[in-house]
Amino acid sequence: MTDLTKYNPLVAWFTLAQSVVQLTRETVDDVATFNITVKAIDTNNIGANEVEIGYTFTDNIGTPYKIIAFDSTSIDVSDIFRVGCPVSGKVGIVHKSAYKGYSIHLPSELLYRLHQTAVSNNNKFAMSILWQNDPNGRRLPFNNILMPEIADYNVELIDEDGVHFFPVEDYGQNPQFEVWQYVEDGKYSRIPVDPQVSRGFDGTIGRVLFSGTGELITGYILIKN
Repeated sequence: MTDLTKYNPLVAWFTLAQSVVQLTRETVDDVATFNITVKAIDTNNIGANEVEIGYTFTDNIGTPYKIIAFDSTSIDVSDIFRVGCPVSGKVGIVHKSAYKGYSIHLPSELLYRLHQTAVSNNNKFAMSILWQNDPNGRRLPFNNILMPEIADYNVELIDEDGVHFFPVEDYGQNPQFEVWQYVEDGKYSRIPVDPQVSRGFDGTIGRVLFSGTGELITGYILIKN
């Protein structure tokens, strides 16, 4: 039987977003960052006052911000969607959402306790993530490598956003692999080569190796369904 509890929020607690202070300004290459004073309003909330880098802060109108640092009284967040400052002086939610924290989406029952626009606003951001690249595609960056590889498909990996995941759980034994090379000005070009996929006696994927171009390259390996 499928364990549907994996779709429940793992951490979700309400806080008053006090003393929102801008730390860095937005540039062409970097998003703005902010510091927010936080404290759980209700200690009965799931994982009240628990926070880690990579969790999400959703402000009063449903806009998600990625938590990049924290201490005992505050969090630093990045404006990953480039929408500006989080709403100050209003209730927001610190959370690690569904399915191992990969999602930024929250159940409507929680969002309805925020501003009346929070549900539709948050859904907009969640959908933009869901449909980018091929749903749930992940990029594994590499730098100055002759032959890009995934040394072991069965262990925990870290994608370009710093998210930890197990590819065998998320993509199974028949995923697609592509290798993309950095060209210039933030642009990438796909290298038209198929990977050498090593499999065990039981058919499970072990190592994934690309032949490359014969030169040192920088880019990423894309895993997708």
